[in-house]
Amino acid sequence: MAVAERPWAFKTLQPLPPVAARLMRVVSAEEASFQRLSALVRTDSAFSAEVLRIANSPLLGCRNRIDSIRHALTMLGLEKLKSLVMAVALRDFLSSALQVPALGRCWRHSLACACLCEELASAAPGLNKDTAYTAGLLHDVGRLALLASYPAEYARMLDVSDEFGYDLLGCEQDLFDIDHCVAGEWLVREWHFPQELQAVTRRHHQKLADGPLDLLGVVHFSCRIADAIGFPVITSSSEDLSKLKEELPPKLLAILKDEEAFTALITERVKALESTL
Repeated sequence: MAVAERPWAFKTLQPLPPVAARLMRVVSAEEASFQRLSALVRTDSAFSAEVLRIANSPLLGCRNRIDSIRHALTMLGLEKLKSLVMAVALRDFLSSALQVPALGRCWRHSLACACLCEELASAAPGLNKDTAYTAGLLHDVGRLALLASYPAEYARMLDVSDEFGYDLLGCEQDLFDIDHCVAGEWLVREWHFPQELQAVTRRHHQKLADGPLDLLGVVHFSCRIADAIGFPVITSSSEDLSKLKEELPPKLLAILKDEEAFTALITERVKALESTL
């Protein structure tokens, strides 16, 4: 399927909140000023209020109260605000199906991957941790969109795949004529997000090419580590962390040195995100 074609599975998919789509488009297309971004987020009062609520939560640990979007930009920085806006946008995007247990597992996997990406970003030269967080959050957006569009059907597919060990990408292709990787690439291209995010959504399950660790590599390993430490989409796909460590670059291994403490850190962060978002 050509990525430019609209998948039939997304014919009734609700759009991303306009303010989030415009914010990401502006930031990826041009040098963005604090003033312009502040004005853009404020165009949606409900969305702006929700961003401020989370900005003032214990999750972000700001000592002083943040009382405006411009203040949030000053206190948090551009990349942190972008990741916060995207988290709120995705939650709103999925709100109609968040009560489905299968979607809960998929959402927790994405949150875990985002937290892992943020922690592991330092292993990739020049990679901003907030950019990595956003990429981790978005890596499975195709899956989340399919589940939001067809919650009952996708949940049954997950259960059957888990029970019989079926290949999940193949099952998605059979049911929806598209797998979640191609679906995710289509979505982020439709939303005019940066090309590096398009690559992450399309290729995060693929074998990595040789070379220095980059954003795609961080997301690839974070996704697999999330499966291994208790955040799999289906349990039959869970990896053994000790075996996975044999594949990790030395810099990632160093970060994972204290496996128990690291797992506890990610678990607590995911719980905090779930309770805040």
